[in-house]
Amino acid sequence: MPRKKKIVGYECPIERTKLYDIPALELAKAIIEKDPVRHIHIAILADKAGINEFKLKLGFRELFQTSPYQYRLHLCLEKAKQLLEETDDTIDQISSKVGFDTYNGFSTAFKKAFSIAPTAYRNRQSA
Repeated sequence: MPRKKKIVGYECPIERTKLYDIPALELAKAIIEKDPVRHIHIAILADKAGINEFKLKLGFRELFQTSPYQYRLHLCLEKAKQLLEETDDTIDQISSKVGFDTYNGFSTAFKKAFSIAPTAYRNRQSA
């Protein structure tokens, strides 16, 4: 049974991820953060980060407690919250700006993440 390693700067210890894979995982995270609106396929992300897909998925989850996709989605939805608070853009415009193809897909994801519909969130902010 592998031993868990506590890594300075990370909350949870890692068990299956190798220490030498951490720079590639950090690079993958930075690539996502640079442009979270642009969907990047896991194979391309792995290639750009210099790690294989399996290690990327496993290591990302171990190190950051989420998948690359969920991390990207979280960043997009946080940006949407900001846009709802700070702009008069329509919700349809905001959904496009944060990378969603449809209003319904955006609304569903927003509601699942924040337990409130985007329209209700905006109305609550302006009240």
